[in-house]
Amino acid sequence: MRVLKMYKTAIGKKAVVAITGVVLFLFLIAHMGGNLKVFGGERDIDTYAEHLRTLGEPIFGWADVLWIMRAVLLVCVLAHIVTVFLLVKQNKRARPQKYRHHHIQASTIASRLMQASGVVILVFVVLHILQFTTGNVQPAPVLFREQDGHLMAEVYVNLHAAFSLWWVAGLYVFAMACICVHLYHGAWSFLQTLGFDNQDRNRSFRIWAWLLSVGLFFGFSAVPFCFWTGILPPPSDVPSQTHPAQSPETH
Repeated sequence: MRVLKMYKTAIGKKAVVAITGVVLFLFLIAHMGGNLKVFGGERDIDTYAEHLRTLGEPIFGWADVLWIMRAVLLVCVLAHIVTVFLLVKQNKRARPQKYRHHHIQASTIASRLMQASGVVILVFVVLHILQFTTGNVQPAPVLFREQDGHLMAEVYVNLHAAFSLWWVAGLYVFAMACICVHLYHGAWSFLQTLGFDNQDRNRSFRIWAWLLSVGLFFGFSAVPFCFWTGILPPPSDVPSQTHPAQSPETH
């Protein structure tokens, strides 16, 4: 197949990494926008969470569209990781001998930390899903409420409970830093893949990539930081606890 032949080339792999990277970046933007609704209060963030689960009704069932989006994101994450691994392997085969002189100036700290930050991000994503989606990992109790025959996570309550723990908030901020380091180099590499690498424009592209990554870092980190410091108030009412395994989303 022509697509498979293209994928076997370095250019094809770089294209897959770039495309999946863009999809994941757009998801980060949307996810950050949703997270920031906590600053509008409990009602705003809980209504937003309910809206996500009712997308596509009545054509689709409860949370079906949400799970479709999650499946697409999972495919993109796996394709991104596997392709990066194959690309690194292919590059090593193409250059079996190391350079005699290694100039540190030729690479940025972000590029040298890409693999390490990628591993941290993968572990974080798994833990994040197990904590806030399925409820299997519970540093703080995960609460649900019944609505129209479905169990809805108490988003504001659960965020407050989790991020009131200093080490949970700290781990999330650290993970966000790794994501943004990864994004900085990824955004720069994406522009190079598209052929925009030019001595006259490089400085502007690097500034753009830096502003993008720093903006996402502060946008995501604001939520755990503000819950931990008490800037965001505790929930007005804490419902009775429901075991996470009863949630339709965990089956």
